[in-house]
Amino acid sequence: MLNRSRLEGNKMKRFLFHAVSLYPLNVSGLFLNRLTCSLLALHLAGCASQEPIPTHTIKPIPIMVFQDESSKNEIARLEKLIAEKDELIKNQKIHQQNQAKTLREVNSEAIRTQVKQHRLATKPSTASAIAEIEVALEQLNQVKISVVPQILQIQAQHLVDTASVFYSKEQYAEAMNHVAKAKHLIGLITGSNQKKTSGENNSLLEFHTPIKLLTKVNINLRKEPNTRAPILDTLKKDATLIANASLGTWLRVQTAGSQGWVLSTALEIEKNTNP
Repeated sequence: MLNRSRLEGNKMKRFLFHAVSLYPLNVSGLFLNRLTCSLLALHLAGCASQEPIPTHTIKPIPIMVFQDESSKNEIARLEKLIAEKDELIKNQKIHQQNQAKTLREVNSEAIRTQVKQHRLATKPSTASAIAEIEVALEQLNQVKISVVPQILQIQAQHLVDTASVFYSKEQYAEAMNHVAKAKHLIGLITGSNQKKTSGENNSLLEFHTPIKLLTKVNINLRKEPNTRAPILDTLKKDATLIANASLGTWLRVQTAGSQGWVLSTALEIEKNTNP
């Protein structure tokens, strides 16, 4: 294409020079006219010989979004999982709100019951309840029982004594509260409520009053109330202990150095039960 343009330019130059030479020119203007025509011919030939610069059009590269089927499934699975978690959190919040509402209702009911008990507790009814517990304790004194029932009996006696103090102060509701606790302990001793409270017999029972005990033999003081628990210490015979809770046949005792659990079968109550 470039060679073709150059050939055409050369042809144009020869044509112009030949055309100029055909005209008759004066001697004075011969040189000037020929020079002008020559320059004009050269200029036109140069314009005709210039090759046009091609214009390149840049086409945009299409952006292809590729997403396989497994990616779509994974996204769908994650979205479903997030929705399930959100639903679970929502249900938990509702459950917690319901529990808080139930607890408030129970507390309100307990307060109403306590107020009612304070209103209904009278001097004759309180005196009758105290007398009933004292008779039951007197009957237990006629029966030989093991160490744990003896401790429960002592606890019941302390509760009745405290109830009598409240009775003397005309605080009949408080007196009835202590009578109810003493009655529960007597029920555990006599076994009259064994079927109903079998689960309670294996639950921790904190003592209202600590009890002094003596070891009948050398025994192990354990960290937990079971025979496989770590041994904290070995207690010698006739060692003094203070029991403050029971769990089945185990007693939680306090020694001079530490607190642990011992089997009640290896203990006896000291004659002076005041710690």
